[in-house]
Amino acid sequence: MKHYLYQENTLKYFETFFCFALSMLKQALKRTYQLGILTFSTALLPFTAFSEDPPRLKNITIKGQVSLSPAAKIPPKGLDVVLLKFVLNPEGEVTPIGPQDRVKTNSLGNYKFVKVPTDFRAGFQLGTRVEGELYSSKIFFMKAGEKLIEKNIFIPGISSSVEKLETSKVSLVIEPGLGTVTVTEVLLFNNSTPDKIDTSTKLLVQKLPAGIENFRLIGSKSLKSIKHQLKDQLLKIAYIFPTGSTQIIYQYVLPEWFGRLQINREFEHSLEIVEVFTPIDRLQIKSSELFFSGKQTFNETTFLSWKSKKSDSNRLNLNIKNVPTTSLQYAVVSVIIMILLFGSVALFYWQRLTKKNNIKMINS
Repeated sequence: MKHYLYQENTLKYFETFFCFALSMLKQALKRTYQLGILTFSTALLPFTAFSEDPPRLKNITIKGQVSLSPAAKIPPKGLDVVLLKFVLNPEGEVTPIGPQDRVKTNSLGNYKFVKVPTDFRAGFQLGTRVEGELYSSKIFFMKAGEKLIEKNIFIPGISSSVEKLETSKVSLVIEPGLGTVTVTEVLLFNNSTPDKIDTSTKLLVQKLPAGIENFRLIGSKSLKSIKHQLKDQLLKIAYIFPTGSTQIIYQYVLPEWFGRLQINREFEHSLEIVEVFTPIDRLQIKSSELFFSGKQTFNETTFLSWKSKKSDSNRLNLNIKNVPTTSLQYAVVSVIIMILLFGSVALFYWQRLTKKNNIKMINS
């Protein structure tokens, strides 16, 4: 029970860690970009907004178009477009101060904000929702003397070009259980195209090791729409991958045999992006495709880390020892030994009895 709770806690931590790390990276990059732009804009204020001859314009017009893919159409009632405003608070952090205005597009996706109060200290952004998803323009700034700002919002289309979906990193976390090992795979996909990639017509395939049990897909709320099918070691995934990075996590169990186990995992790409983690002082792992890269600590647990050697091979072979075995295996061996011992004794007495009977028949 203690080991099960440890394994569940470790799994939850890895899921939270990878998802949180990816989310924090995206937020950090976005905030750094916004903070840099706003700070740079503020630094230029003495040369623009507060020059000796300030502009007399108090209002400005902002217009643009919501650009959809050729297959999509603007709803008859149009789309709502919101004008957002961002400022720097006294602590120097980018802070939204709420929607400034809201308009509807026409049938062609065109929109216009009129009489927008000028603010040279703030950043602005346009946003709209299509089929429940939020899409935004890049942050922009007002400049002295401008009467009109044109900004478009691009809505990506949906492509079925699965070959353009790149696997950028694969992490295998191998943890011991009683008579089993639990493998958690963390796959990071990157979609560098401007469109979403739908794999429902051409499924994304992962070839898993033979003999897996208790497979389960672990996903965040954003991955609830993912569909999968597992048959004959082939995991087929159907999902609409957005632009940028997407992380998929799943877990399965492999049974051991007297403390030993061999894992053969085949990939659709080179092994160079594959990493393996296992808790320290628990399992012994050997592989000609891996080299030891050090130790890492997660949730107060130290893990050993291996990275793949540069190779054209796409097959990873792992030999694992020191897996805790169950008493049932030893009980079965004991029973087999007892049966063999009993059979040997019975055979001995049967041969001896047969020999005595033969001697009596000869003497008589």
